[in-house]
Amino acid sequence: MRTSRRDSGSPRRVQLAGMLAIAALLASSLAAALPQDPASDRTAVVREDVAPVRVERLGAGHLFVDFGRAGFGNLRLELGDVEPGRRIVVHLGEQRRGDAVEREPGGTVRYQRAEVVTESGRRSYRPALRWSAPGWLKAGFVAMPDYTGEVAPFRYAELENLPSHVGADQLVQEVWHVPYDADAAAFESSEPVLDEVWELCRHSVIATSFAGLYVDGDRERRPYEADALINALSHYAVDAHYETARHTWRYLLEHPTWPTEWILQAPLLAWNDLLWSGDAAAVEAHYDALVARALIDRRLDDGLLRGQNRGEPRDIVDWPAGERDGYDMAPAVKTVVSAFHAEALRCLARIGGQLGRTDDAARFDRLADQTVAAISARLWDEQAGRYVDGLDPETGVRSAHASLHASMFLLAFGMVPDERVPRVVEFVASRGMACSVYGAQFLIDGLYRAGAAEAALALLTATGERSWAHMSRDLGSTITLEAWDPRFKPNLDWNHAWGAAPANLLVRGLLGMEPLEPGFVRFRVRPQLATLQHARVRTPTPRGAIELAVRQPGDGAWTASLVVPPGTRAELCVPAADPSDVAHAGDAPVRVVGRRGATIVLEVGAGRVEVSARRGG
Repeated sequence: MRTSRRDSGSPRRVQLAGMLAIAALLASSLAAALPQDPASDRTAVVREDVAPVRVERLGAGHLFVDFGRAGFGNLRLELGDVEPGRRIVVHLGEQRRGDAVEREPGGTVRYQRAEVVTESGRRSYRPALRWSAPGWLKAGFVAMPDYTGEVAPFRYAELENLPSHVGADQLVQEVWHVPYDADAAAFESSEPVLDEVWELCRHSVIATSFAGLYVDGDRERRPYEADALINALSHYAVDAHYETARHTWRYLLEHPTWPTEWILQAPLLAWNDLLWSGDAAAVEAHYDALVARALIDRRLDDGLLRGQNRGEPRDIVDWPAGERDGYDMAPAVKTVVSAFHAEALRCLARIGGQLGRTDDAARFDRLADQTVAAISARLWDEQAGRYVDGLDPETGVRSAHASLHASMFLLAFGMVPDERVPRVVEFVASRGMACSVYGAQFLIDGLYRAGAAEAALALLTATGERSWAHMSRDLGSTITLEAWDPRFKPNLDWNHAWGAAPANLLVRGLLGMEPLEPGFVRFRVRPQLATLQHARVRTPTPRGAIELAVRQPGDGAWTASLVVPPGTRAELCVPAADPSDVAHAGDAPVRVVGRRGATIVLEVGAGRVEVSARRGG
């Protein structure tokens, strides 16, 4: 049955007004002249002083310095009273070549050379750093606040023509980032690669917060919605800090970026802010702008979304373009774009429900249901057991291609009917990491959502070219990269937090810890350890830390220790076939509330509980 335009959305004049507003915002953001920093509303960053972990004396007055990890900041030289007029050459960079800073690192991996000239009576020196946007980016980038001075990402320093007495205690890496509680989160498991990946990604989240907003690495220093979503989820997992995510999505409402799916992610950003923090004020204040980002005016009569390949916004699917698994970009209706549209509507419905806008919530849910039903009916390939990339809305002719992306986003958003999930999981898992570091967030999310924990763990612990371990072990970066390897994006940078997805995937997926009600009043704990023998996590909430330790030796035994913060309650999923197979002890109140598949569901109140079970199913 065809649905009329009035039935499928707001009145036309409201829809057109929303689209014109987006177009105007895009135009103003892209056409504004060079003066930078429209980001007056952002988190104040703090300075951290880092001592060298290694100093190598290469010759007279020539030192090579390793600070252990890259950060955004400057080098401070505490030289004492030295003769004036000495010209010290400073090399700063993210990459090394032997015992030297790499002078030509390639892509947009960073290196800077500067000079410091000593002055009479002066004791402390910092080189004058520089940064400029790429020539094609005329606006939208974020300048550093006056109190930080200019910064650069670097791990290594090389200094020439130093006074002979200068040693490690006179060299300091000054790094800037948002305030951070280093003890707020922890992760440890029976798999060393996983522990390395966690630490790489946790550091990446904090190190790249140098601008007080989530920005797209050092090349552009510009917020993007897709980067911000992964950044926010990962930041929530490692610190009870919600301000920077909120500043960023509000900034992006005024300065939206060009991809269709990025615009559609604004409601996802706002909903996750409300869900994790419990603070509804910003979402309430920006409600109308968030509704406009769902692009309801682009709906077809059946609920699919009409995208476009030219102009702005335009469809992106994944980035860089070579990471789309051969996605057929020609059709105006793309499965991935319609999936994001439905998810934006779902988030608006949840927001509406929390704000008491029940009529809006019901309407957005109805629109989302219609879109999901159209995807299911028109874009599913029954014979192949996967979703095709799109269709021509004029002729109804479907794409002959079915990429990983067309299925993995639907799996991540829970839009695959239960009876199709096994076939979709089989296909998705068979493709491996055939997507970008951005796409990996949704690929692994979808696998955990579907219970395909072994496939998800294999991707997280991989050590090949398309892996997080490759970034640190083979390439030598201590912050996640923009792409898996320079081979896939020659101009990549080494400081891109959209590559830090495991910081949230290990908490939300492997340990299965997510809020079910805003502010963690109620949350789920659904561990999926696959072949791991044990894993332990501490993750923050607005009400205190959740602590979970799970052990599952090879004999079928399963134990968990869970700390539930005051004022909250947990829904703990225990892998057992029957309640009689589950025992518990501790000071937290516990009751059995049901069975879900091969798990027994316990409701656990505030306190500590020790649970043991015989694994079943």
